[in-house]
Amino acid sequence: MVSRRSILPFALLAFVAWANAPIHSQTTANTTTTIKTKSQLVLVDVVVTNDKGEPITGLKQKDFEILEDGKPQTISTFEEHHGAPITQLQLPPLPPHVYTNFPLVQAADSVNIILLDALNTPARDQVYVRSQMLQYLKTIPSGTRVAIFTLASQLRMLQGVSTDSKELLAAVNSTNAAQQSALLPSDAENDANQRRIDFLTQEEQGPPPKTLAASAVDPVQAAKQFIADTAAFETSQRIEITLQAMQQLARYLTGVPGRKNVIWFSGSFPTAIFSDPDLPDPFNIATSFRDEIRKTTDLLSSAQLALYPVAAEGLASDAVYQANNAEIGQKRPSLAIRDQVKQMQSGALSRDLNHAAMEDMAKDTGGEAYYNTNGLSGALARVINNGTRYYSLAYAPTNAAMDGKFRRIQVKLLNGKGTLAYRRGYYADDLSTALSAGEKPASDPLLPLMGRNLPDYTQILYKVLVQPSNPQPAPDAPHIGSNTEMKGPFTRYSVDFAISVGDLKLDPTPDGSRRGSIEVVLLAYSREGKPLNFVVTQGNVLLQAKDYEIVQKSGLQIHKEIDVPNGYAFLRTGVYDYRTSNAGTLGLPLTDAVTTAVK
Repeated sequence: MVSRRSILPFALLAFVAWANAPIHSQTTANTTTTIKTKSQLVLVDVVVTNDKGEPITGLKQKDFEILEDGKPQTISTFEEHHGAPITQLQLPPLPPHVYTNFPLVQAADSVNIILLDALNTPARDQVYVRSQMLQYLKTIPSGTRVAIFTLASQLRMLQGVSTDSKELLAAVNSTNAAQQSALLPSDAENDANQRRIDFLTQEEQGPPPKTLAASAVDPVQAAKQFIADTAAFETSQRIEITLQAMQQLARYLTGVPGRKNVIWFSGSFPTAIFSDPDLPDPFNIATSFRDEIRKTTDLLSSAQLALYPVAAEGLASDAVYQANNAEIGQKRPSLAIRDQVKQMQSGALSRDLNHAAMEDMAKDTGGEAYYNTNGLSGALARVINNGTRYYSLAYAPTNAAMDGKFRRIQVKLLNGKGTLAYRRGYYADDLSTALSAGEKPASDPLLPLMGRNLPDYTQILYKVLVQPSNPQPAPDAPHIGSNTEMKGPFTRYSVDFAISVGDLKLDPTPDGSRRGSIEVVLLAYSREGKPLNFVVTQGNVLLQAKDYEIVQKSGLQIHKEIDVPNGYAFLRTGVYDYRTSNAGTLGLPLTDAVTTAVK
């Protein structure tokens, strides 16, 4: 097994039998990748706070008891963390045009990730959140490690992990930090919908229809159903995009050592779309996302990540009492009172569901939820202060069966008093059998991780040699890549991978050879982030027994090519293992077509 701390030498070997499969270039929003922890040694981070919410330090191993499914476990390792500085790894010089996704950060107690959720947050609340963030970042303690991401139609990294407050402030002040959600209706749109219903209701003659068939042709009921269906679809899309972003974030943070505190500023995150008894078809929009949220929570936990949801609206109040630009229409008093009561009820239900979802996500990952507070900068300071002071407990489960069942974790404080925050369980799932041999998801699992502004993922480590092919193809030669509309002139780039086989699941066969199933992707972007061309190859890996030992030392060698228009381009490379659902990616800029690639 190749150590993830070793650096693979780059050599062009030819020991891979690579069977090309049909290329799939499209993904669907509801496809997610599930990873569950393989439990040989279970690691649990515990934050202990007093009645004032301040971290309690100085506790010893004998002060803790840990149970799994109610049975006491023996703590094998114990460590207290105080926010130790990171250790930067100095890699040996690489040959020209060779790059690696090997993580340079090798040790740290904790890293803080700020996620600005524009997808689920109204524009007015985003302005408030940004002002509170700027207020905190101007006084951030020296040495605090923070990265900043934003979420709109997709996840974007505004600033990688940094201790420089100027860099962090610049990221929050950038235009990319302020985005508008295309799936979140504005106050003006909600008011317009309500005025439409009010108008139709006032024009309606006679009692409302009592049957589903009659409701289908009734203008008031039909309008209500249409508005509800549209809202349900938009909410469903927001949930799916949010879950995918959380999974992408967890994959990135898997390669970052130590505890990861994700501070998630969001306006809403409903766990389900509930039935509405006022609609003619109450169950038409009743859909639960609890299973997908559970899968995402599991991936976050396995990445040693704690989620701290922060309600972006600050101190919440009923919308009926808020001053806005809504028109004051001519409405019968009975209708106005009815609408106000319903608005207050729906607003209270929505807030309760959001807060319950925040509490569940925080509790399951060992974090804490913050809502009904105007002191968002104070909440941010508290999360970072508490999240850097924690205890790491590890144990080997007495139940060693990898049966895929959920194991509940309980941590108790034997001496003294305190509030404990820790992840509440894991799935005892063996990743080697999570996907059967050759099984592939219905849509491409790697492309969602290949976005221009996404970070590099390090679950699978590799080196890559990128340089223009020599010789270049003739001007009239067929293009390599899936973009058939690409205009010349272009340059053909040769991309040679050396992949760590220790990060792949290669199953032994009776004759001693090794088999696996992976995907390799090349995706070129313009300076503006527009996709230029891409190559997607899915296939099987076959290593003969005599070659496997050599490949362990040199890496799994794969050669690919891609044509890119002349001028600046940014190339994203990626590897995905179907047997473990792990991924590795690396992005690098390309210079002018006739020269070479630069780091």
